[in-house]
Amino acid sequence: MKSRDDSEDRYEEILKRIAQRKPFGGKSRGAEAQTPQDQALDLVNAYDALAAQTREEFQHVLCYGPRALRGSAWSGALIWYHRKGYYGYQTLHLLGVWAHYREGECLLSMGIRSLPYRAPVYDAGVYRVAIQSNFRIYYDDAGGPPDKDDRLLYQVEFNETDRLKQRRALLDKLQRWRGEIQAG
Repeated sequence: MKSRDDSEDRYEEILKRIAQRKPFGGKSRGAEAQTPQDQALDLVNAYDALAAQTREEFQHVLCYGPRALRGSAWSGALIWYHRKGYYGYQTLHLLGVWAHYREGECLLSMGIRSLPYRAPVYDAGVYRVAIQSNFRIYYDDAGGPPDKDDRLLYQVEFNETDRLKQRRALLDKLQRWRGEIQAG
């Protein structure tokens, strides 16, 4: 016969396991940033700042995301957008904030990358649904940090003590981008 203490211990163990489970279709609760790059993006609130942009209605572009992506030495929070109209799919623009390493220093970079359409066939209905959650299918790109061919909007060495200044600078750059997009 089981004692009351054994039953209570078993009950507590079951409750603990339930609390640690992932929600359906999502990440586990309380997941901590796993890399220094993720932590840098969290400290400047990059993901939420970009998410606010996708909730706006723009006259000339359709905007999707945000999405958090990772590479071997970088992490990024990005949104993607293209011009409205039937041929707008031909070029997709990634607007992102990346934390990445160069010469041993962690940099915060904000930029715009332009990607050409890469799929062999274009079906407007399928594209419209798929592009809302993933740009990689049609544009064959990992979403990494901007390079010399891309438009760099902001770059600074990440410093935790200056994170509020860096967050403000990123928000200012997003405000300018929004103005450019609304102007057409």
